[in-house]
Formats: sequence, C-alpha cells, structure tokens
Amino acid sequence: MTRQLHLLVLGNPRFGSSWRYPGVVNGPAAVLESVIETAKTAERGTFDAIFFADALNYGPEAAWPHKATEDFEPFTTTAALSRETERLGLVVTGSATFQAPFHLARQLISLDHLSGGRAGWNVVTSFAEAAAANFGDGGVVAHDERYRVAAETLDVVQKLWDSWGPDTVVEDRAAGVYNDRRKIRVPDHKGEFFAVKGPLGAAPSRQGHPVIFQAGSSAAGRAFAARHAEVIFTGQGDFERGRAFVEQVHQQASSFGRQTPPLVTPSLGFIVGSTEQEAKATERTIFEHFIPEYQIGWLQEVDIDLTGADLDGPVPLSAFAASTETHQTALAGYRALATEGNPTVREFLFRTVTAFGARVVGSPERIADEIERWYTGRAADGFILAPSGLPGQLDAFVDHVVPILRGRGLFRHEYRGDTLREHLGVPRPPTR
Repeated sequence: MTRQLHLLVLGNPRFGSSWRYPGVVNGPAAVLESVIETAKTAERGTFDAIFFADALNYGPEAAWPHKATEDFEPFTTTAALSRETERLGLVVTGSATFQAPFHLARQLISLDHLSGGRAGWNVVTSFAEAAAANFGDGGVVAHDERYRVAAETLDVVQKLWDSWGPDTVVEDRAAGVYNDRRKIRVPDHKGEFFAVKGPLGAAPSRQGHPVIFQAGSSAAGRAFAARHAEVIFTGQGDFERGRAFVEQVHQQASSFGRQTPPLVTPSLGFIVGSTEQEAKATERTIFEHFIPEYQIGWLQEVDIDLTGADLDGPVPLSAFAASTETHQTALAGYRALATEGNPTVREFLFRTVTAFGARVVGSPERIADEIERWYTGRAADGFILAPSGLPGQLDAFVDHVVPILRGRGLFRHEYRGDTLREHLGVPRPPTR
C-alpha cells in the first residue's frame, strides 16, 4: 500500500495553563463540550484518531493550586465520543503496571465494539510515585522491570481478546446454543506477575482488536515498542534525532522478525497564524498566560526540581537528576531543552508546555513545510498534534494546513475505511 501521512490529535482538555486563556470557559459541562468539539474538528479534518494521555494521580502537590480538575478519565470519555463521531479513531492510555489485565482487556474490547472498531490502546508503564501511592504501598517498580510487567500484561490482554475466535458464536436458536463451547479458549495464564483464568466474554471486533500504541523511547521502552507496538508515540525534538529514532526502531523490529515495522508518530506542538507575525502574536498571548509555578511542580514528577530558581536567570543544571527510575526519556529531553540556546528558567518552562517533542510556530505554509520535511525525510510517519489549547487553533490547522498537505498529495481527502486499522494501514491481527 502507498505510504501516507498520519495525523492524530491530543484530546486532553485544559492541559497546563490553558484554563486561563482568553475565551476559555471552565467547568465540567464546558470541558465536555470542548472535548466533543476537538473530536468533531479532527474528524472533519479526516484525522486518524484522537489520543488521550493519562496519569493515575493529580500530579505533584506543588502543581495543585494551578491545575484544572476536569481531566476526564479516557475510557469513559472516548465511550461518550464514540456516539459523537463516526470514523475518528479513539486511542486511550492504560497503565500496564497499575491496571489489572482483565479489566483492561474488557474495557478496551468494549470500547472497540461500541465505536465500531475504532479503539487503540496506548500501553504505558506508570512511573510517578504519587500514582503508585494510589494503588497500595508497593512504590514504583524499577524502570526496566516495568517493561517486563508490561510485556506480560499485554500478553494476558491479547490472550483474553483471543478467547473467542471468528467462528465461536453459532447462535443456534433452535438448539438454544449461542457459542460452540469447543472453540472458547481459556487462557489460564500463570506468569511471573499475573494469574488470570479467563475467558473474556467478547467476540472479536470489526478490526479484530484495538491497535497497540506505545510511548517509550528509553532503551527498554524502544525495545518493547519495536517488538510489540503497531504505532509509537515519541517525543523526538528535532529532525535528525527523529530520523535516527525511526532507523533504530526499524532495525530492532526486523531483529524481532517483524516484516512491517511500527508507525512512528512524534508529538508536534504547533501555533498557526495567517502570517508569521500573527502566529508570533498568538504565541505571545500563550506565553503571557502560562503559569511557571505549574510547570515547576509538574516537572518534579520526572526528577527535575526548579523550586526557588530565579525565573529570569539561567537554568541551573543541578536541578536535573543525574539519572532516574521514573521517566528516562523525559529527563533527557527536558535537559536538552534547557541547554539549547541558553534559555532563562522562564523560557525553559514555557518550552515544556508543549513537552519535549517537535514544535513549529508560523503560517500554514510554514507548518506544512515542516510536516513534509519530517515525513518525506523518514523522521516520522505522521504526528500526534499537541494544540496549544487556545480556542480556534485546531480549527485553523484543519482549515488551512490540511488543505496544503492534501494539495501536496501527502494526506487523505476522505476516509477510505471505517476502522482505526484501516485509517492507519495496520493489518488485522491473526488469532493467536
């Protein structure tokens, strides 16, 4: 199949300081409406999917005074969106270390059926101490061990999804037999971390089962993604690092015997204006409303402590841990942001608003040029867009950047299928 650009969008509402922006209405009803609007706008732009990141805690205490509350849980949010959209993929984040495999399997296949085969699962290995405290007193599992737990979680979930094959349901009304008992597979899994009997009472969805996303970029995370993921969400901040990452993933996937490597979709923060000057003015508005104290608090989760630092002084590299068992890729990415161009603490904190992925500010042509450069240069197969949260920015992207990408033959004019796998060109998984 001809290679095509993939576009997804982060759907998380009221991210960071966006609740302060001019024109933003807060509160549960308004937040729900904004999430629905984001999904419908993405579908109007024929995006592959809307993607929800997630954390199993409210974040570091230092961020609490500055953080909005309505960051809805992704499984219920996407279930609601399944009734508001028709084609758009729905990707949810689920923790492979804190959420039980049986619950994950059941929730995900339910979402896949409710949406008509549009679900995806972003498999994460939760790293925050505050999240661990919400699931007992065992603390955070060591970094590389988390990926061993995640591998077993994924194995159990996929076994449960395969409990029913395509011919298990016979629906014999005369005999009163719905399932062929001989064809129900009982996983009866007994592993290092989990014991799960099964089966799961759900037939395969229209796309077989949800698409597997993964967001790790450390050595262990990259190996996990190269072996298991169908799409990788990563935070490569510049073109050369992006291309090197894609090459590494392709080589590792091949070493694992995979014929088709995962798609790689880095994060892309954008600010679009009709002209470069308008885009810069919009960026200034966002800068004037971002909350440095929130960013300082949030960065504590990845072992960066800028408490008490002079906001208009240089970034003290002593604030960065030498190593971490939490999020190694984030720590390295933020350290790079702190050293490129010698920013002040305030400027560095503003850079972290769109995390450590790629970022482009400018006219529609400028943004389309950057997307095309990464895509044609094999530094990305597409992007997970991270809008600023300012009202109108995603609409501006769909109305002005997407037509340019279409005109260049890079992006679809219309959906050619109904499922997320069809949008992504990812094959239906074989029953194991």
